[in-house]
Amino acid sequence: MSLIADIFPLVISQLVSTGRDAVSPSLLSLSTTSRHVRQACLPFLFGEVRWPQKSKADRDNGLLFYPESLWPYIRHFRLDWHDEWTEPGRIRYGYLDREGIYCPYHMELAVHAVIRMPNLNKVTLSTPFLPPQTFYEALGQCRSLSSFTLIDTPIDQSLMQFYPAPLRRVNLTPVGQTLRIGDGPTDPKFAEITYFMRDWRRKYRAQANLRGYREIRSSAVFLRQHASILAHLELSGDLTTFTGLATIDWPALSTFILHGRIPNPHVNLSFPFGSAPLVVQRNPGLFDVLNKMPVLRDFRLLFPQSKAQEFRFLDPYVLANPENLAKLASLDSFAISNACVLEGVFNYMTNLRRLAIMALVDLPRWPIALSQPQVEAVLAEIGASNCPLRHLRLIIEDKLTPAICRLVATHCPQLEYLEIERCGYHDGKSVSSYVRPLFLPSVFPRYQFPTRLLPGIAIISFF
Repeated sequence: MSLIADIFPLVISQLVSTGRDAVSPSLLSLSTTSRHVRQACLPFLFGEVRWPQKSKADRDNGLLFYPESLWPYIRHFRLDWHDEWTEPGRIRYGYLDREGIYCPYHMELAVHAVIRMPNLNKVTLSTPFLPPQTFYEALGQCRSLSSFTLIDTPIDQSLMQFYPAPLRRVNLTPVGQTLRIGDGPTDPKFAEITYFMRDWRRKYRAQANLRGYREIRSSAVFLRQHASILAHLELSGDLTTFTGLATIDWPALSTFILHGRIPNPHVNLSFPFGSAPLVVQRNPGLFDVLNKMPVLRDFRLLFPQSKAQEFRFLDPYVLANPENLAKLASLDSFAISNACVLEGVFNYMTNLRRLAIMALVDLPRWPIALSQPQVEAVLAEIGASNCPLRHLRLIIEDKLTPAICRLVATHCPQLEYLEIERCGYHDGKSVSSYVRPLFLPSVFPRYQFPTRLLPGIAIISFF
């Protein structure tokens, strides 16, 4: 028994699958060898679970939930409702109300269970309906819960009932923004046109004017409730405004990821009485938000490309506020998309250690990445800042050349990790592939020049 307790966790950790929604067949086989071995495998088999499961239902009771004996092993619970169950003519495990909105059955099973999972520390929601208020109230009572992700899910005032769970990590991503090509692994289903053509998503988009203020207000109240201890925040610009974020103090926030559409910069015009001149009052901007985050070290500005919007993070032709420059100098990790104007951004990042420049899009199409002249300008700015850059990731439009590698070696002398990706549409594929960084000798042996021009690089990847 002591052998199982000491050695088996090491053995099992090598068998755990890294794929999404997959359990290693080897681990399943191992768990059937004996009762003691099965007991040792349970935390790995049921550490992350998804509900509902299409195969776990019967005619009499409908959807079935995990047995109560397994609840202590669940650390990550994913409520991921299947889209096809909401389609008119194919309704399953729910019904359409008078307004044609899908309402699910059996949610009381999840409400009853989550509050009784003693080791639950992460919850992910992805539902084609508004989660009931009772579910948020149950999550709020989970004292072990520290991470919450809400993606592709409508939001209303029920979200404000998610309290007082001690959340440290939050991700709020609205409906239709789950696809960001160029930002790591992409679920293939998000590249299919049927994903965007589901009936409930079309209804959601048609109600944009009605739901906009409701979602922003609900998200703002939710974030204010948890801001005092929040350490990691990933937030869509559709769900917030710079004005709202700037009114909140973020004393513990070290990682801030802002994605989705650029928050609408409203300008208030104040018309005083009498002959006094017209006063133009500008609402707070991005730096007003960042200056409320005293321990921020990792900032990612991941807006998708749009012909109608271009975001200027820092204007090189306007004298910058010293407080804003001090905030840039305090960052050691930074990511930005080329939907933002890159000119003048990197000159002041004197302590930067990790940098990623992405080419992102939130629709099933490919973005346009940095051209070679743009890459050369960025590398020149990085070199001028004298930052101790260790990890660089670039997505480029043109083929990699020895000249680019020479510039990397010149301007980033302390670099240890390099990832260079060429936009995927050049290879004719319709779905993005993701390649992990590999050791230098095993990556593209036909590219011999990086070895000579980039001395000291420990890991390099071209894909």
